[in-house]
Amino acid sequence: MSDLSSTTLLAESIVQRSQTAPIYLSSVEINGGESFSVNFFKKLLSPLVDRSDYTLGQLVEQIYESEQKLLKTNVFKDINVSLHSNYSALVPDNIINYNKEMAISTKLIIDLKAINLNINEGFINYNTQDNLNVNLDYLNNNFNNNAELVNIGVNYNPYKPNDHLFTKFTGLASLNNPSYKFLLSILHSQENNQTWQQSSHGVSGGLIGLQYSPNTQFQSLTGLTLSRRTLHNIEDAAADELKFFAGDYFKSSILQKIDYNNVSYLNSITKNFPINGTEQKVEIELASNQEQQNPNNIASFFKTSYTSNYYQTFFNEYITTKLNFDVGSIFPLANNTPVHISDRFYLGGIDSFPGFIKNGINTNGGLQYYKLQGTLFSKVPSFIHKSSDSSSLGGSDPNPIRFYLTSSFANISDNIFEDDTGASNIGFGLRYFNHWAKLDIGYFIAKRLGADPGSESIGIKDGFQFSVSLGGSNRSL
Repeated sequence: MSDLSSTTLLAESIVQRSQTAPIYLSSVEINGGESFSVNFFKKLLSPLVDRSDYTLGQLVEQIYESEQKLLKTNVFKDINVSLHSNYSALVPDNIINYNKEMAISTKLIIDLKAINLNINEGFINYNTQDNLNVNLDYLNNNFNNNAELVNIGVNYNPYKPNDHLFTKFTGLASLNNPSYKFLLSILHSQENNQTWQQSSHGVSGGLIGLQYSPNTQFQSLTGLTLSRRTLHNIEDAAADELKFFAGDYFKSSILQKIDYNNVSYLNSITKNFPINGTEQKVEIELASNQEQQNPNNIASFFKTSYTSNYYQTFFNEYITTKLNFDVGSIFPLANNTPVHISDRFYLGGIDSFPGFIKNGINTNGGLQYYKLQGTLFSKVPSFIHKSSDSSSLGGSDPNPIRFYLTSSFANISDNIFEDDTGASNIGFGLRYFNHWAKLDIGYFIAKRLGADPGSESIGIKDGFQFSVSLGGSNRSL
C-alpha cells in the first residue's frame, strides 16, 4: 500500500473517531452582542446551551444550527464561531464518559458584528408625473433589545393635483425559530386622484400575519388584512361605476404571498443593478367588501396575480437583458357582483407603463390584465462614465450608468380573452443606478391597439419622461 493511501486511511480513522469523542462544553462567550438581551441569545442558542455533554459530532451540529439562527435574524453582518480547549474548567462527575474516554473541556466563542441598528433616511423624489414628493423612513432593527424590527415611513406630496400622504408602521418579531416572523403592519393614506379618476381616495387599515423565510431566496407571507376605504370628492364627470362605490366600505381578506429570488448583482455590496437570475412572485387573496351604510351590500372575490422577472448578462457584462411578465385575474364569487374600484388592476404611468398617464390604459380598472416587457441595457462609453474594475469591493461598477431600450405590450379589461384591444410602447434613454442618487431620462412613444375611432389617443402621453431621486442616511451600504 502506498504512503498516500495509508495517510488517507489514517486521516479518515481519526475523523471518524473524533466524531464520537466526548466533549464537555464549559461556557459560551459572546463578543459584540452588548446591544441585545440575554433572552434574545438564550432563544437563539437553544438547545446548544441547554446541556453541556456532547460528542464532537453532536456539538458541531448544534453550533451550526445556532449559527444559522443568528444569520436569519438579519441583524448581523459578520459572525465568527470558534471552539477552543478550556483546560481551566473542571469536568463535573455527572458527565458521561463515552468509550471510557475522559471528556475534553471546551468553550465556544462567538464574535458578532451588528449592522447599523437604528437607521434614519430621507429622499426627495421628482418625476414628470407626480412632480415633487418626500419620503422619510425610520428603521429600528433592535426594538426591545430582541432584534425586533420597527419601521415607520411617510411619503408626502403637497402639490396639487397629485397631492397625497402615505403613512405606514411595520413591526416584525422573530419566533423561537427566526425563519418564522410575526408581522404587524398598519397604514393610512389620503390620495387625490382627480387627474385620472375624478375622485379622492382614503384608506385606513392593517395586516397581521406570519412570514416564513428559510433562506435568502425564498419568502412567504400568510396574513389577515382589515381596511376601511373611503371614496369621496367624486366629480360629476366620473364614471357611474365609480360613483357606485361612493362612501365608506370595509374590506377583510386572507392573503398569501410567495416570493422566490435568486438574482445576482453587478456589485454584491450596493446591489443596484441585477445581471443574472430570476424573481418569481405569486399573490393570492380571498376578500369580502361591505358597504358601511348598507350592510346588505356585500361582495366577495378571489384575486390572484403573478410576476416574473428574468435577467441575463452577455459579453462581459456589456449587455444585460431583462424580461418581465405580469398577469392577474379577479373572480367575483357571485354573478353580477361589482368589485371595488380599489381592488381592480391598473396600468399606466412612469412606473408601470410609460407613454400613458397614471393608470391611463383603463382608468376604471379591470378584472384581468397582462403585461409583457423586454428591456436591453448596455454600457456607456468610458468618457461618459468609467466603470470600476472587477477588483473593487463587491465586484465591478457599484453605481453603473446604462443606456436602455425597452418595449411593452399589455391589456387590461374585465375579460382579456374576449377583448381584442391593447396597448404598446417603445422607449429609450439613460439610467443611473445609485441607492442615494437615481436618475432616469427617456423618450417614449405609446399606442392603443384595436381602439375605436376617436379614442386612439385617450390616456397617451408621449415624449420625454424624467425622474430623479436624491437621498441621505446614516445607513452604510
